Amino acid sequence: MNTDTDSRLCPTWVFLSNANVHIAKDRGWFKTYTPFTSKVDPSLFFNPGNHIPVLGTGTVEIPIKRSPNSSGVSSHASLLLHEVLHVPDFLCNVIGQPLWLTDRYNPIIKSSTKSKGNIKDSEGKSVAYFHPGSPLLAIKVRSPLDWPKLGPHALKKDRLYMLACQWAVSEKQRWREFQAANGLSTPAQNAVPYTAEETAFLKKNYGSESHFLMQHGLKIFSDEYRQEGQAILRAIMQESDMSEEDIDDNEDDFDESELEGHQADYNFTERQLGWIERNFRKSEQSMYSYGLKFYDDEDLEAAKALAEAMVRRDD
Repeated sequence: MNTDTDSRLCPTWVFLSNANVHIAKDRGWFKTYTPFTSKVDPSLFFNPGNHIPVLGTGTVEIPIKRSPNSSGVSSHASLLLHEVLHVPDFLCNVIGQPLWLTDRYNPIIKSSTKSKGNIKDSEGKSVAYFHPGSPLLAIKVRSPLDWPKLGPHALKKDRLYMLACQWAVSEKQRWREFQAANGLSTPAQNAVPYTAEETAFLKKNYGSESHFLMQHGLKIFSDEYRQEGQAILRAIMQESDMSEEDIDDNEDDFDESELEGHQADYNFTERQLGWIERNFRKSEQSMYSYGLKFYDDEDLEAAKALAEAMVRRDD
């Protein structure tokens, strides 16, 4: 197990929309750090007996390049992640669902010759992009002169990777109890009230906050769940605004990305699509998350088998 804070840092930060937590391999990535022993499940099928040890948790600020089309200081940005778990034995660093649930960023998956998409902040500005040369959705990381040296990339271009990571609810509850017992702050303490615009959107589209939370498997009497619901709503509103802008700007144009999404959808059963939409929004995005191509027959078979396994697990 590598816990050396002076060793080269793993530079590979992969976005996994099926991971319910952030992970950093190296202690040197952490801006703040609290030792805390726990465990995560790295299995795609959530095997209770397959666990990797967690050594601590804290805040990570990743120096990154905001766009493939910019250079110099103007291209510099950083990605601030909270409650990142320190897991030295994981294959690479992971950016999980808290990216949009609590850290208030919005990942956009859209493949081109220069990128596989980007990550936008709460103001809609791009702060990172996914490198097109990576087999998974890996962000482009910078190496500032005053930072520890970066090591080799963890992923090989000619390999197929299917990664996942889950932090059990019971383990997260242990962390919350540890925070309370030691006077540490929790995300719920920093919750921001709904704006008038958000309240109106909530009422128009869902009727009430309780109905909205129920649709997303959350409970209204939990402050932490309500904060998670706020983050989900803001991500939905941001995506809705972007979709309306695309329609206005390209009303008479053919949108190839929409066709690709529909082409991928037709390969799955209704039950599989239901699971995909709940967890990834669209089948194309779920396949990209696992490094699979919607136009490759073998990758489609792998994606269908994975979706079916997930559906059976949730039944």
